[in-house]
Amino acid sequence: MMKPLLAGDPPQVNGHRVLGRLGEGGQGVVYLGEAPGGRRVAIKVLGAGLDDPEARVRFRQEIEFARRVKAFCTAQVLATGEIGGTPYVVSEFVDGPSLAQVIRERGGLRGAELRRLAIGTLTALAAIHRAGVVHRDFKPGNVLLSRDGPRVIDFGISRALEQSELAGEFLVGTPPYMAPEQFAGQQAGPAADLFAWASTMVCAATGSPPFGTGDLPALINRIMHGEPRIGDLDGELRELVVRCLAKEPAARPAATEALLTLLGHPVPEQRLLAEGQQSAVPPDTGRRSPATGPSRAAAGASRSGPPASGVSGNGLSAPGASHPGPSASGVPDSGPSVSGVPDSGPSVSGVPDPGPSASEAAGPGLGVARLPRRWLLGAGALVVAAIVTVVVLIARPAPAPAPRSVPTPTPPAPRPGPMALTSTSELKIPDTKITLYENPADPVWVSSYYDTRLDGQRLSYVRDPATGAFAFFANMQEPIVSPGGGYVVSLPVARIARTDFETIVLHDRVTGRDGEIRTVDKPATLFSPTWAKDGRRLLVSVFDTSRKPVPAVGFMVLDPAARSFTVSKVEDGGNGTYEWGTGDTVLHSAADGVVRVLDLRGGRVRTFPGLGELLPGGAARTSLGTVITTTCPKKSEYVCFWDEATGGAKGDVRLPEGARFRGWFDEKHFMATVPDGKDIKVVMMDTGGRSVRVLAEGPATEMDGVVLWFTRR
Repeated sequence: MMKPLLAGDPPQVNGHRVLGRLGEGGQGVVYLGEAPGGRRVAIKVLGAGLDDPEARVRFRQEIEFARRVKAFCTAQVLATGEIGGTPYVVSEFVDGPSLAQVIRERGGLRGAELRRLAIGTLTALAAIHRAGVVHRDFKPGNVLLSRDGPRVIDFGISRALEQSELAGEFLVGTPPYMAPEQFAGQQAGPAADLFAWASTMVCAATGSPPFGTGDLPALINRIMHGEPRIGDLDGELRELVVRCLAKEPAARPAATEALLTLLGHPVPEQRLLAEGQQSAVPPDTGRRSPATGPSRAAAGASRSGPPASGVSGNGLSAPGASHPGPSASGVPDSGPSVSGVPDSGPSVSGVPDPGPSASEAAGPGLGVARLPRRWLLGAGALVVAAIVTVVVLIARPAPAPAPRSVPTPTPPAPRPGPMALTSTSELKIPDTKITLYENPADPVWVSSYYDTRLDGQRLSYVRDPATGAFAFFANMQEPIVSPGGGYVVSLPVARIARTDFETIVLHDRVTGRDGEIRTVDKPATLFSPTWAKDGRRLLVSVFDTSRKPVPAVGFMVLDPAARSFTVSKVEDGGNGTYEWGTGDTVLHSAADGVVRVLDLRGGRVRTFPGLGELLPGGAARTSLGTVITTTCPKKSEYVCFWDEATGGAKGDVRLPEGARFRGWFDEKHFMATVPDGKDIKVVMMDTGGRSVRVLAEGPATEMDGVVLWFTRR
């Protein structure tokens, strides 16, 4: 219900007339506004939680992520800014009660109504997570039930309060819906949103969250160690809720995987969110037209392999190229430095509601519960217990993936053939001065890129295979598209800060299924994902970051279709990354300067001394035969080609001054980055060292901050 304005309330915000108050809480006031054309909007003016300059800077930087969230079962952000020095957000007005209000007034939901709620809210979380945003306060009070289905509001604003959370003064979120890791001092990721979603579904069905409410220390203890009370939920929804309430974040499904489970059948990537939104609409609304929107070109991060590539500030990692591995500090040498955790982007919208119980009395939008100092001691004991639990979990093998009743379609095969010798079109990378020179006949194109130019931000974009447009993917993730485009993998930057184990994010573009796979235990760290030429397997180098300098200790091979992997330890691994050989072999430059050919168990097949440092791309079929490419041991500015089977010399080529070899395009051409005055060019060269065609160019200052990955389409 709208309340009258008070003295001091703004009469208008950003050209929107303020009509009245919709609610007030610890973060600020939500007003009902009217746009010049008569459209109703929700205006949230931020207050007490964001009153220091650093918090305001973070808010301004990260609100843009929320603007990228597609309007699938969410209230769309329309405008942001400041009024009198106070930040505000204007969003779509959703006319309908909150889920908390409905539960309070008429009890739990049942049957189709509950199912539509589950599908709609998962659709919203999938859209939020695809934009690189974490909600961090998903609860009944932040779900509005409009005439055209549920809408999720207030996603991501808590990011700007993160420093208070980490300092122990605040719990960011609403305790009955918070995940165990949030009480253990860890930052909330997408998995925490799935825990909150499951808690909200239980509350929607039973009237109470699964671990109850009440005294905070007792509630925390139940969440971290107790069993949930799920009531009479049944069927696939019950099974999904149980999975999402797992204590371990890695055991919970991703939002898209959970959504696919409820939809019950394979949905193409470009239709997943639209179908989820349509399935969430009540049958009597008369608004059955399917929603449409640009598809996200998938999930993942790090370097793609044969024939994927990456351009960093130092140049291009060409087809099949991989990351050069960690430096002594454990951070990759080329490309952006990494630290911290993924950013989440803020957004607010809609009508706030205090919630179904006193547990949500934190007010509208984000729940921020002050944690008394006497409870910090009690919470500390709980954290110790949580650490013990994590140690036990790490000692076990990763849980087997849940069986799927629907067979996984075969991913598309990579496009064969050579590169065109000339370009026919130009494409500007959005918001940069970098130009791509392309030809529709090219079997290889820039499939993704990673922008590190903005301080504190690492924005990634993936190309839609159907339209050729780049779509925002995530922050703090480097998406690597497989040859053929069937998969995208990602190593989240946050893995660097973890102390327990690592995960790799895998997105299947054919089925739309997202998933996070638990991999190696710390101190092992993954670097340089490199796809096999057929796009069916992924090779990832494993380093031990507890030792200095950081050595390579082996490699992991992932089967994305089976979502399974093997890890092979290799002695005397040196500090370079692993590359694909031919068949079931792997190449590596050992510490003693030789190139070794290994089987997939890490056993030595062949050893070639004196070849030089292995370069990106692995073994490649060329007009010279199947070759390994290295830096020439006795010729500076030359690269040498060696027979992959015998180690015999097959030729060499001199590169332009300052140029770097980045891998093979086809049998006659390879890729290199070449300085040209104040610019850097990505060029295609032949085996005689002649530049045949420019593929991309831009100012060195731009190329230093934008990583391009080339992949066989």
